Amino acid sequence: MRGRVFLVGAGFGGPEHLTLRALRVLEEAEVVLHDRLVHPGVLALAKGELVPVGKEGYGRKTPQEEIHRLLVALAREGRAVARLHGGDAMVFGRGGEEVLALRRAGIPYEVIPGVTSAVGALSSLGLPLTFRGLARSFAVATGHDPTLPLPQADALVLLMPLHALEALKTRLLERFSPETPLALLARVGWPGEEVRLGSLTDLPGLGEGLPSPALLVVGRMVGLYREILGS
Repeated sequence: MRGRVFLVGAGFGGPEHLTLRALRVLEEAEVVLHDRLVHPGVLALAKGELVPVGKEGYGRKTPQEEIHRLLVALAREGRAVARLHGGDAMVFGRGGEEVLALRRAGIPYEVIPGVTSAVGALSSLGLPLTFRGLARSFAVATGHDPTLPLPQADALVLLMPLHALEALKTRLLERFSPETPLALLARVGWPGEEVRLGSLTDLPGLGEGLPSPALLVVGRMVGLYREILGS
């Protein structure tokens, strides 16, 4: 493992969602550079030095170029380095940029997939993203910039939507009827997990007071969620 970087997806929530390969790397890596939203239970499994390099929306950030510099420098020292991402490093995780930086520097690397919250958070609650007759396709996008067009799909999952719910409502009403059901999920797999159900007419108020990380799911199949959750 020495002189090598492992881009590890921690999955969403606690350590029960780690892959076996991710667990082995965390136990053997000498240094672990980790995101802000990696669950404490996952960090507790690491045996090496923990180095926070997180980014906080509308707050403090570690520049991506500094993360690249650290990864290259530590690997060139002969260290075994884990770059620990929440979810999957290749899904809104800047993992692609890190792969390119390592490749250009000639550093050996391995990418270890994780369970992205865009799918895993719903599945863990028993909530479908596709359902026969209701949704045969879904798309995932970030929700923090409502000026960007929304993808075409029967169901949408929008990550990081909380600061833009009012503007997102306008965008969504261009695609869906006001009665279209939606769900807001917050901190799934963490303490304080919360699911709020409603329709497009309930935005932005439905998201008031919700903590990060959160995601917004919109589509006809969300109408099944009350029955599935027993609420």
